Amino acid sequence: MIEQYCLFSDAERKGIKLYIEHDTSVDEWICKNHYLHSTPAGAIIRMCFKDQTQRVIGCMMWGRPTSRKIDSDAILELTRMCFIDETPPFVESQCLGMARKHIRKYYNKIKGLIAYSSTGAGHEGIIYKADNWYMLGGSKGGSWENRENRTNRDLSLKIRWTRSP
Repeated sequence: MIEQYCLFSDAERKGIKLYIEHDTSVDEWICKNHYLHSTPAGAIIRMCFKDQTQRVIGCMMWGRPTSRKIDSDAILELTRMCFIDETPPFVESQCLGMARKHIRKYYNKIKGLIAYSSTGAGHEGIIYKADNWYMLGGSKGGSWENRENRTNRDLSLKIRWTRSP
């Protein structure tokens, strides 16, 4: 676990600290707390956010874009994000800002970020709007059962969000 002290002032992070994890602890936490109860393979960055008491309040996984049409060398996709309900207001958007700052500093080849919100789960993308992401179309959903051991989890329409790091 690497704590990112130097990137964020105390006032900026409001008691929340970003940790970069190099094990599967983020995967396990997301599997337990995310509505899909799964994590995609191939995470490049695993982020854990903790409050002043060192309690995990949320995690993010960043990886290569799911779509083969998107440049995987220049674009990172937020493949999973989950925060507990008992957090201060706007913490998700604040932590997205912290994540972007980390990516800007340590992954300078990355020129863009994408994320998807699931309409089937009632996710409208409010946290992305609050962090100045913009809507860039969507996906129609569809089956993932084209390969062995793949199961359909959420086949609803997804809204694609994008912004620079």
